[in-house]
Amino acid sequence: MNKNKILLAAALATAGLVAVPAAFAQNAANPTSQQGWYVAANAGYAGIDKGPYDNGAVAGGVTGGYRFAINPATSLGVEVGYQYLGQVTARGLSSDSSADSKLRGTTAGLNLRYNISPSWYGELRGGAFYAQGQGLTDSANPQYQQFNRTQYYAGAGVGYNITPQLSMGLNYNYYNGTGRDVELQTSAYTVSAEYRF
Repeated sequence: MNKNKILLAAALATAGLVAVPAAFAQNAANPTSQQGWYVAANAGYAGIDKGPYDNGAVAGGVTGGYRFAINPATSLGVEVGYQYLGQVTARGLSSDSSADSKLRGTTAGLNLRYNISPSWYGELRGGAFYAQGQGLTDSANPQYQQFNRTQYYAGAGVGYNITPQLSMGLNYNYYNGTGRDVELQTSAYTVSAEYRF
């Protein structure tokens, strides 16, 4: 009985090893990875649900970088950008705009893109976020503070390649906007457009 299981496992492993080079050969014949310069813009909604803030605002940004093909279906991009994450009204202070939070900043990071097919892709991104923010501290006696801190961002997205140069995507990104006891951790839901040179 055990001998049959071992033979079956060995046969399946051998079949898998034979099939893998064939699959890569198909991808190599029609590579879908991208290499070269690109620019992108995004717009959408950024929300905060922390401390005195429980709301959202319009957000948007731009990025640009260079993508390297690391295999026939996968690319790794090095990118920089700027992200505006809105102005959010403090809970219970809708008539006092001086308590509104503001968050924006520059980004520098990596973008890993996997082409599921020639038309569809998924991607992961992350890196450093130089957060420039202001808002009320998350404390019993809130104070309005400004801060500039290097934090991080991370996200994921899916998209569609309209042409070899142009794509549209849906994205989720998290920006850790904290400093001086101000908690502006922001979730951004955006639509993006990318142009490749």
